Amino acid sequence: MRHSIPKPRRAFCLYSFRGKKWLVMFMKYALLLIAAAFAALVLLSGCTSGCSSDKQCKDFQYCDAAKKVCANKPGACTSDKECNDTLKACDVNKHSCTYQPDKCRADADCQAWQLCSATTNDCKPKAGFCNSDDLCNQATERCDPIKHTCSPKKGLCQDSFDCEAWENCDTKAGKCEPLSARCNVEVDCQPWKACNISSHYCYVRPGFCSNDLNCKESEICDPELKRCRTAPGFCDADSDCPAWQLCNSTAKKCINKRGQCGSNADCASWQVCGVEGNVYRCITRGGQCGSDSECGAWQSCNANHACVTRAGFCQTSADCQFDQRCDNNPNSQTAYRCVSILCSKNSDCPGDLGCDPTTQRCRVQTGITNG
Repeated sequence: MRHSIPKPRRAFCLYSFRGKKWLVMFMKYALLLIAAAFAALVLLSGCTSGCSSDKQCKDFQYCDAAKKVCANKPGACTSDKECNDTLKACDVNKHSCTYQPDKCRADADCQAWQLCSATTNDCKPKAGFCNSDDLCNQATERCDPIKHTCSPKKGLCQDSFDCEAWENCDTKAGKCEPLSARCNVEVDCQPWKACNISSHYCYVRPGFCSNDLNCKESEICDPELKRCRTAPGFCDADSDCPAWQLCNSTAKKCINKRGQCGSNADCASWQVCGVEGNVYRCITRGGQCGSDSECGAWQSCNANHACVTRAGFCQTSADCQFDQRCDNNPNSQTAYRCVSILCSKNSDCPGDLGCDPTTQRCRVQTGITNG
């Protein structure tokens, strides 16, 4: 009896063959990826392979023509181990081996103010120099981090060069003192000033003054109180002005009250400033006038403010003709007018005591002057 190979078995063998082929391809791709990753790692580490000139290497490398790879130049490094010296470390920025801070084998390995200790291989300060306050007089000195010498502590001094630019050295006290108008703290300034700690200048505190320039135009600086107060001739209220003035609050000026004066300068040329009813007013000067009412009944006030005789009137007989006299009787109908001095009867002498028949002249009242 013949036996036939089942079809499923044949199909399985075909599947197995194809599976192996896929596995081989997968392994090839994996190897390629690993190789690429390794090449990238080598490239990043600086050990680039396949170089033919120094230009293909970094600045601190050269191209090893025999190996065709970039190698470090003599003295160059990428790690501390490449320095082969316990006193040195690799400067990763310069890729060179340098002494660790304050480590040395000779004086030349140290700074100018240091010497190399042969026993400890440490850079130590020379005599007269320092690298910490411990090497100075700690009560009054500190180690200057730039000069590396012992200098007076801040605020202390031997001369003015130890002080700040706004200070001077009080050599007796050994202390730095602020210059005039300069300061470090509030107490360095006058009581009405404060200290600007940035500029180290004393400035006038709000509400105070140092001189008139710190005040308004209408104010002056009180030299004792150091506060602005109203200046003479200026005002804030009527009480700041003399009795005959009031305060113009806009101009801050004292001005005369209406009709009042403080001196002759406030009056016209024909007036003087005088007291009238407890009030200072401009009144007419003696011998002058402001209106006819200030003159005699026979007078008027002219443009020069002088009382002059009115036309047709007289003051004395000298103002009349030779045969006339001035009637000075204020109660007479012809008062302050020129009347005839001759008469024949009483009616020829109006306002007088009648006609004197002996002298044929008008009689006049006793005390009345007829010129």
